[in-house]
Amino acid sequence: MEVQRSTTRGVPDDADLVQQTLAGRRGAFDELVERYQRRATSVAYRLLGNLHDALEVCQEAFVRAYRNLDTLADPSRFGPWQLRIVTNLSLNFRRARGPRLSFENCLLSADESREERVPDAPHSEDRPGARLAAGELETHIHAGLAALPAQQRAALVLFSIEQLPQKEVAQILDCSIEAVKWHVFQARKKMKVHLAEYL
Repeated sequence: MEVQRSTTRGVPDDADLVQQTLAGRRGAFDELVERYQRRATSVAYRLLGNLHDALEVCQEAFVRAYRNLDTLADPSRFGPWQLRIVTNLSLNFRRARGPRLSFENCLLSADESREERVPDAPHSEDRPGARLAAGELETHIHAGLAALPAQQRAALVLFSIEQLPQKEVAQILDCSIEAVKWHVFQARKKMKVHLAEYL
């Protein structure tokens, strides 16, 4: 994730906002929330497969970040640090609630509706089963992701879907870059087997 930098227009970077928050300006933390809320929600949604749960986890993650802001060693790294909190809380939340399947496709943005996810091809009326097949595929994708071990699912979501650099993913998951590569490799291999009939 790119760290926000100051611009010539005077927009404060993450480090400035962290310092202002620690100095007592609560509005500065609101700016950090606004800056990272969309990505945090997206990651939580893809890890949990449920928007309500994702919003709950993100709210808790920002509360924890606020309470522990003074422990952040490098204030310019607020974004990756916040994503790590979101990822850990999401994985813990998922373990605590047990498996639950949803028909929502966690490979897409949390703000996309189901109708937007199913393409309206010009000839879709000639293929009446197209929408049904797309819905079935997204159900299988979600089930496959839900079946992955937590670290593999998180690595796949953060690296392949969110497209974060391997180094960032390693920091978020508190593991080596080699471990990230291994988790992603294993996750992709399992997803290919799970989705073999669709590939």
